[in-house]
Formats: sequence, C-alpha cells, structure tokens
Amino acid sequence: MTETPLLQIYYHVLFAASAAFNLSMAAMLLFKPDVMLARLEIRDPAARLLAQSFASSVSAWGIGYALIAYDLVQFRNFAWLGVLSKMIFFLIYFAAWRNGRLKFAAFVPALIDLILAGLFAEFLWRTAG
Repeated sequence: MTETPLLQIYYHVLFAASAAFNLSMAAMLLFKPDVMLARLEIRDPAARLLAQSFASSVSAWGIGYALIAYDLVQFRNFAWLGVLSKMIFFLIYFAAWRNGRLKFAAFVPALIDLILAGLFAEFLWRTAG
C-alpha cells in the first residue's frame, strides 16, 4: 500500500467506525428488536425473528470491517462486499421511502450506508493495484 501514513490512519478509523456501527446495530437488532421495528412502524410479532436473524448478517459485515481495519491489505477485498451490501440496502430503503412505505427518520440509516459505500469504493479505488 503506497498511501500516506495519514491516509492509512483514516482508512483504519473508517473501517473501525464502520465495524462499531454495524456491531452496535446488530446488538440492537438482537437484544432490542422492538426498538428498531417500532422505528420502521412494523408491529408484526413475527418480525422480531426476522430482525434478530438479520443481526447475524449485520454482525458478519461488522466483523469484516474490523478485519479490514486491522489489516488494510490482507482483508481489502472484504470492502467489495461492503460496497455491494450497503448499496443494495440503500436501494431497498430508498424504494420504500419513495413509495411512502417508510418515514424519512427510518431511511436515515440507509443514507449512512450510502455514504459508507462511497467511502469504501474510494478506498478500493485508491488502493487498487
């Protein structure tokens, strides 16, 4: 990696913060799914299981981001999964928001993921080759 030390620190912080964000969201989905579901205005009791099972995927991505933060070179390609999953998440929530099925406050996490997807793509671009 030929980036400046400051840029390398920035990438370590970016992926460490992303890991913390994902792992905190996963904990919320696992231990307090009703809080997240209420924000989405979902009142179906069966949705708790779906939210809690989604926590496993969110945790796995968080662990992936932590690995990138730990070693930017060895785990660099995990960032591709982050870009793809965050873009898909954004598109799903964007469609729901545009169709009036989601309030803007519930759409905010998708905007955060869109920003992170862009930052991850920028990392991949700068560290290519």
